[in-house]
Order: sequence, then structure tokens, then C-alpha cells
Amino acid sequence: MKKWLKALGLILLIICLGTIIDYIVHQLDPRFSVPASYFPHKIFYGTLWAFVGYAVFKKYLRTPLQAALVISATPAVLLQTMYFIQGHQLVWVVFFFLALHFLMFLLPGFYITKKFSGVFIGSAK
Repeated sequence: MKKWLKALGLILLIICLGTIIDYIVHQLDPRFSVPASYFPHKIFYGTLWAFVGYAVFKKYLRTPLQAALVISATPAVLLQTMYFIQGHQLVWVVFFFLALHFLMFLLPGFYITKKFSGVFIGSAK
């Protein structure tokens, strides 16, 4: 249980750091502006879905890179899918931002999963 809580806390940290990168990008140009609820929404649901993705694929993860890929891809794909279903973006924009958001989560995700590989790789207790 303790290892799962550590993983959840570190995933929250990954998502928060990725969201900070996203915030900086959104501040670069007024055309990139988003509603105030965007960032808290991204942190809450990003953490939730990243943790679910990690829990589902945990037994298959053998390296920190694999863990970072799952933790980054799961919320990026699900959040962009939700935004597309809500009609916020055109199809080509969805794929472009999917790649950007994935990389925003992957950057801190790889460093953290590598540094704390004992939490993310191996058997959960």
C-alpha cells in the first residue's frame, strides 16, 4: 500500500510539472489562452488517469522509460480525446496537441521514474 501511495504522489508530481510546462506554453501567445478551469482539471484528471494507466500496465513495466511512457501517454490520449469529443479542436489539432502534451508529461516523467525506479518497477507491496 505504501508503494502505491508513493507512486500516486510521484505521478501527481509528474503531472504538476508537465502542467507547469503547459502553463508556460499557454502564456506565450494570447491565441493559446484557455479557461481558468483548464489547469486544475488537467492536474486532477491527468493524475487520476495516469495512475489508472500505471496500475493497469504495472506488471508489464520493466524499465523507467516504459513507466514514463505509460504515465505520460495515458492522460495525454484520454484528455485530448475528451477535448475532441467536446468539440474544442479540429482533428489535426488534436494530434498535434496530443504529441505536445505527451512530451510535456514525458520530460519530467522520465526523470522521476528513473530516479524512483524502485517505486515504479518491480512488484507492488
